[in-house]
Amino acid sequence: MDSKALGVKLKTLRLKNGFSQDELAESARVSLRTVQRLENSEAIPRMDTVKRIFQIFGMSPDEVLDWDQKEDKSFLLGMNISGLIFIVLPLLGVVLPLILWMSRKDKIAGVSELGRTLVNFQLTWALVYYLWTAFCHWLISYFKLSGSGDVSPDIVYNYLHIRVCVIFFIYLMEILMVCLNTYRINKGLKVKYFPKINFLR
Repeated sequence: MDSKALGVKLKTLRLKNGFSQDELAESARVSLRTVQRLENSEAIPRMDTVKRIFQIFGMSPDEVLDWDQKEDKSFLLGMNISGLIFIVLPLLGVVLPLILWMSRKDKIAGVSELGRTLVNFQLTWALVYYLWTAFCHWLISYFKLSGSGDVSPDIVYNYLHIRVCVIFFIYLMEILMVCLNTYRINKGLKVKYFPKINFLR
């Protein structure tokens, strides 16, 4: 179960049983902030915290989560860092995280959510990269066809300068987002990749 579904289930049970967030936190011996973060899907929950909270409602962990999933932060970190392969070849930045996601999505807690978010982000920026590259090639071809067949050095210089600046920006976004989310995973927080188009839901 991903953190969003867990948050919805927790809030529904809490309200149904007449608990305030404060009362639930006190009964489960966790902080109020922990309950709030779980309900708002702001953090990847720890198994022992989930057990303590849901035991208040008389539920066993097996009724709440799919417990054949194991916690493996190192896999999540590795999967997240695999997005940096985008720098070598943008398409690989989509394919490698997708393979890692598909191979472990039912086995490791948090992989499903991270995989979906990371692949959507990588797809978005790979699309931007390839569309921009295609546009730049079309532009040079257009100048060649519309003129005598020769392109002036100024046009080539401006083309290369703009192309390099945009590609540098795309790579910078990739590096910053991967580093930010590596930090967030390490702290047990929910990943936040943006901007992205949600191709996969």
